[in-house]
Amino acid sequence: VIPQASVGEVHHAIRTTFQRVNDFFVPPTNLIITHVRFAFVFLKNEPAVHKIDLETFHRVKTISLKNYSCIPASMAYTHLSGFYFIQCQRKSLLHVPAQLLIDSVTDAVIGPNQNVTGQAYVSPDGRYIVTPDPWSSKLMVQTVSFKGELNLNQEIDEPINVSDLVFQPSFTESNQHVVVAASGSGSDLLFADLLSGRAEVLRSLKEPLSPQAWPWGGPNRVLVSSGLFGQYLVTPSVESLFVLNGKTRTPHCEVSDIKRANTVIWVGEV
Repeated sequence: VIPQASVGEVHHAIRTTFQRVNDFFVPPTNLIITHVRFAFVFLKNEPAVHKIDLETFHRVKTISLKNYSCIPASMAYTHLSGFYFIQCQRKSLLHVPAQLLIDSVTDAVIGPNQNVTGQAYVSPDGRYIVTPDPWSSKLMVQTVSFKGELNLNQEIDEPINVSDLVFQPSFTESNQHVVVAASGSGSDLLFADLLSGRAEVLRSLKEPLSPQAWPWGGPNRVLVSSGLFGQYLVTPSVESLFVLNGKTRTPHCEVSDIKRANTVIWVGEV
C-alpha cells in the first residue's frame, strides 16, 4: 500500500500482513460521504471478508460467511441503508448463490438478499441497487426508502448479457438516474430509466473482446462514464474505442486502431 500517493514526489510503501489476497473493496466516496475509514479484503478460497482500518492497515475484524458457504467475489455498499452487498462465487453453472447482506453498523451478516443473485451495482446517490440476474434476462432494481428499508422495485427486461454497468444522471428527470449496460457477447448497449423502467438498446457498436482474450478477470467489455455529471461514455470493441453521448444515446465518435483497449480512465470530468 502506498499512502498519500497523490501528494508529493517521494513515496514509501507499506507491506501489509495479508497474503493470498484475491481482491479488496473500498466503499466509494460521494458528495455526502467524503472520507472512508474502513475497507474489506477477500482472501483466495476463504468464506470470509476481513475488515481493515485504512489509516493503520490493521485488521479490525473477520466476518465469517461460512454458514452460507459463500466465498466473496465482489461487494457493493449504499450509505442510505448501511448495507453491504456481497456477491458469492459460483460453484457451478447450475448453482448461483444469492447475494448476502451485511449491516455496516454491527458488521453482522443479515442473510440472503431476497432471491437476488449476481453482482450488485449502486447508484451514486445510494438510492438504487441494480443487479443483472445471471439466470434470466432481467435487471433486478431495488430501492432504499427514506427509512433505510430495502425493497425490490422492479424488474427491467435486459436483452443483453451484461459485461459492465454504470450510472448516468437522467437528462429528462431531475434527481434521477439512468443505468447503462454493455454486452459481453454482442454489439449492443442498454439504456434503462430507473424511474419508469423504460429501456432502449443502442446497436452495432462492433463485437467486444472475447472472455478468452481478456484473461485478467473483470468485464471483457468495460463501460466508463465521464463523471458524476458527465454525459459521455467510453466502451471498447476488439480494435477500436467508442465515445458515446449518453444524453442523445448515440455514438459520438469511433477511434480506430486501438486493440484490446479494455482499460479506460477518464482524466477529469467532461
